[in-house]
Amino acid sequence: MTRIALFLSCLVLTLPMPVTHSGRSDSPAAPTFEAVQPELFVASGGQPNAWADFDGDGDLDLFIGFRQGQPNRLYRNDAGTFTEVASSAGVADLTDTRAAAWGDFDGDGDADLYVGFTRKSDAPGRVYRNDGGHFTDVAKTMGLEVVGESRQPVWIDYDRDGDVDLFLAYRDAPNMLFRNDGARFTSVAKELGLDDPRKTVGAVWFDMDQDGDLDLFVANQNGDHNALYRNDGARFIDVAGELGMDAAGRPPTSGSNGPSVADIDNDGDLDLFVAGYGNNFLYRADGPAKFTEVAGTLGVAGGDKATPSRWGDFDNDGRIDLYVSSYIDKPLNEHDFLYHNDGSRFTNVMPGNIAKYGATHGVQWADFDKDGDLDLALANNNPEGGHPLYRNMLPPNLAGRSIQVQVLDARGRYTQAGAEVRAYAAGTRKLLGMRLVDTGSGYCSQNMLPVHIGLPTEGRIDIEVTAMTPGGRTMTRVANLTPGKVRGRVLTVKVSSPKAVTRGSVQ
Repeated sequence: MTRIALFLSCLVLTLPMPVTHSGRSDSPAAPTFEAVQPELFVASGGQPNAWADFDGDGDLDLFIGFRQGQPNRLYRNDAGTFTEVASSAGVADLTDTRAAAWGDFDGDGDADLYVGFTRKSDAPGRVYRNDGGHFTDVAKTMGLEVVGESRQPVWIDYDRDGDVDLFLAYRDAPNMLFRNDGARFTSVAKELGLDDPRKTVGAVWFDMDQDGDLDLFVANQNGDHNALYRNDGARFIDVAGELGMDAAGRPPTSGSNGPSVADIDNDGDLDLFVAGYGNNFLYRADGPAKFTEVAGTLGVAGGDKATPSRWGDFDNDGRIDLYVSSYIDKPLNEHDFLYHNDGSRFTNVMPGNIAKYGATHGVQWADFDKDGDLDLALANNNPEGGHPLYRNMLPPNLAGRSIQVQVLDARGRYTQAGAEVRAYAAGTRKLLGMRLVDTGSGYCSQNMLPVHIGLPTEGRIDIEVTAMTPGGRTMTRVANLTPGKVRGRVLTVKVSSPKAVTRGSVQ
């Protein structure tokens, strides 16, 4: 059995007011979002965007990659005020950027960054090692210098050996998986069966069969079948066809893009949304490795050309909501969707001040100002769209009705992408919400940030973290928390392997 290590910081006390909700809202109101420093986030052409605390000051910072001609940007967050520092940090590439992923590949406790480019640039992807807030490209040294039409990169521990490996999806070449061997990475995709030659533009990892290791869903374009690779340890097996999840029979003009994972119905298992050209899919999990497609039934079939998707409970009602971009080639027809989870169906509640820009690629939810609700960062390809950051204006009593959980390993490292975090009513097995530590999100991006769980009531809760360890699915619990008393703070849970048990502490 593992034990609990729990660290809390940055106290802000707020007592939220009690509220209740039924299984479905009759007419959900449009949420209110306010632009943050609009004069700063004006450049158009943004594509991937991703959050991490790169300087270790306790605030989430934001990286945004741009099309060729605009330098990439890194926004340092200083207590809610942002400053652009990409050039001084060494990450202001001018190359057409299509992918970005934060992860601690060297296990030194800070956030490193992978940046991927287009094939036409002839530039290999960069692996930026974080050296105290300044970044050095070590891709060649680490055996990760690869040229291609880069799409979803993911830092995950696929083999459960305690360090993060790197998966790279490509639009124009077989996908790649690099095993972290310490001093260098070793290419292992071919021997493991993951060198998928189809036109991949999105990917997400999660334990779909609940057997204790991470499986991989791959979203493919140009009519190619999608794939769901079951991790059998020595090899990955594509089971998408037998599970009815390969989207067979599509024309070359159709295909899938940004997949994202969430527990949409609070039943404790992970469902999968897949944005696409032609139609979206929502696969509801009905037990381990059992899925039913329900996009049309639940109202998220969407527009003609959906690109990224991202889940987040923006109103803290305990039901996770969904942002999806969708467009029809011409700027006048561009539009995004913000789907509110009503319980039995989703309703589009997109605010007018966000809807008017459209054509979004990067989509990320994060509580950058530590008030307890999720704020929204977009990266927009519309010439007038910019890359805006919006503050969620949820009333304080509702904003504080949430919990944020950072999952680390026994040594305090961020190696647990794909871990599952569940909140229960204290002393019961009544599930209030479930989230996944990010394994690919938005547009070809990956964050290093706490999971956010909105809560339907103000009562005490228990937190349960399920991590993939050498001993299988290992659960770590933190009991009897009062969410209102930790608003603005992050609950950090250290997960130990059964082979390396550590004694927990509270500070």
